[in-house]
Amino acid sequence: MEPKIKIEHLGKNFFSRRQTIKALDDVNMEFAPGEFVSIVGPSGCGKSTIIRMIDDLIKPTSGTITIDGFTYDNKKEIPQSFIKKLGFVFQLPNLYPWLTVRQNLYLPLKVYGMMDSEHVHHVEDLLEMTNLTEVGNIYPNQISGGTAQRIGVIRGMVHKPEMLMMDEPFGALDDETREKLNMEMLNIWKQTGMTIIFITHNVSEAVLMSQRVYVMQANPGHVKAEVKIEFDEERSLELQHTKKFINYCNQIEELIGKVDLNDVV
Repeated sequence: MEPKIKIEHLGKNFFSRRQTIKALDDVNMEFAPGEFVSIVGPSGCGKSTIIRMIDDLIKPTSGTITIDGFTYDNKKEIPQSFIKKLGFVFQLPNLYPWLTVRQNLYLPLKVYGMMDSEHVHHVEDLLEMTNLTEVGNIYPNQISGGTAQRIGVIRGMVHKPEMLMMDEPFGALDDETREKLNMEMLNIWKQTGMTIIFITHNVSEAVLMSQRVYVMQANPGHVKAEVKIEFDEERSLELQHTKKFINYCNQIEELIGKVDLNDVV
């Protein structure tokens, strides 16, 4: 099976007046259709930079990215038709306070020229799927932080993307809310069949959610290891108490290295 997304020899340098900072060097990754993959690693290893380059928000210095057979790099832009295949969920929901929740969800559809009945109905399906229909007509300052983040997540899916980039979307939430959203996200993934790339600093979250985990190192950012996650049971919060789950977490934490995991972003 051909990968949905393929990254080959990807590198990224950032320049200042005094120095060149090599953020990423020779990064190679593949993501299969319908796969849920997490990327973890220490601060500064370039995890967020990778998904921003996939989404063509920033350009690589070297290497290529291929989506559905179309290859682009620092000289070739990704066409709008391929951009529409991608969804992006940021660390903060960034909802416009003067718009209702539903109006915030319509914004990407307006940008892409997709305000048709099919996609408007899809917004309602997403609200229902996440039990948020009742907040559709209220404003962001009237909802909790956890609810706002859920809105930010489904906003990345209103145009029916085939691939979803998620940049540590639940990092600012308390453990209970985070775990609830993890299970909601798994349910959405199962129902939609999207390819999901999930950035997280939380090793347990990566193991719970993912089929594979890429572990990165910094200075410069590169892939240190790839860990395949396999469970016989359905993914659930109870898995976190099993020996196999704990072993996966220990393996990934050892690969990351002896750092404060609160600083792994």
